[in-house]
Amino acid sequence: MFKILGIMCILAGCLGWGISRIGEERGRVRNLRELISIITRIRDEIAYGKHTMPEICLILAQCCSPAYRDCFRKIYDQVEEGRGAPFDQIWKRQTDECLRGVPLTEEEKDVLKEIPQSLGMQEERLQAESVERLAGLLVRHCRKAEEAYENKSKVILSVSVLTGIFITILLI
Repeated sequence: MFKILGIMCILAGCLGWGISRIGEERGRVRNLRELISIITRIRDEIAYGKHTMPEICLILAQCCSPAYRDCFRKIYDQVEEGRGAPFDQIWKRQTDECLRGVPLTEEEKDVLKEIPQSLGMQEERLQAESVERLAGLLVRHCRKAEEAYENKSKVILSVSVLTGIFITILLI
C-alpha cells in the first residue's frame, strides 16, 4: 500500500516538474509577444505621435501588462526627477531589474535594453525604422519559440514521466 502511494507521489512530482517547465516555455512566448507589442508601440509613438521617450514611458506605464508597467513608471519618474543620470543608463538599469526573472534569453532581453542606443538619429522616421528592426528581431525569435514550443512540450512531458518511472524502478 505504501509502495503504491510512494510510486504515485514520485510520478506526480515528476509530472508536476514537467508541467512547470512547459509553463516556463509558454511564459517565454507570452513575454516575447508582450515585448513585441511594447516595441511596436514605441515605434508608433515615435513615428506618428512624435513623443519623446519619457512621454512614451508614461504611456507604456498606463497600457502595458503589470509586469512591465512598473518598469516604465520608474523610468519616467527617475527622468522627471532629473537625478543627473542619462536616460540610457536609467533605461538600462530599470529594464535589467524588470527582466531579471523573465524567462527570456539574454539576446532577447538585450533587444529591449538597446532601444535608447537605436534612437541616436534626429529624424523621427529614422528612429522608428531603427526600432522596427529591433521589433523584427523579436518577431523572428517569437516565431522560433512558438514553433519549438509544441515539440518541447511533448518532449518535456514524456521525459518527466519517464524520469518518474525510472526513479520508481530504482527505488523498488
